[in-house]
Amino acid sequence: MASFITRVERAAPIFSRITGLIRSGQMKWENRPLWYDVYAAVPPFEEPVWDLKMPKADEPVRSIMYKEDLARARFYSEFRNSGVTAVENSSKPTLCEQFISQIEVERKSNPEMTEDELFERATNVLIEHGMLKKSV
Repeated sequence: MASFITRVERAAPIFSRITGLIRSGQMKWENRPLWYDVYAAVPPFEEPVWDLKMPKADEPVRSIMYKEDLARARFYSEFRNSGVTAVENSSKPTLCEQFISQIEVERKSNPEMTEDELFERATNVLIEHGMLKKSV
């Protein structure tokens, strides 16, 4: 499949080869590609490689779950009509973010509580502060 890739392309990425051409004088600085300055200013976190191993089609995708995802899902299932979120105002945390942070505060102060108890406690705190309305 990769038989069309030459040995030079396997040895060094294109950025390194262009840099080498500029340093050796084989390419003038004025003739560098348009992407060269952008790549030099903001390089990728990982160097791109030609033989990157991708997951096979029959392999299952690894599940990425954070510990607050279950609480977030339960929050949205119980409080569907929890208000409107303004997308342009990202400085103010959403109601769900405030709920998750309240659960973390309760978890730190009461580490022996179960997830259900933490959920109920955070719900009661937000209801007391007037942020949440009790569901009927």
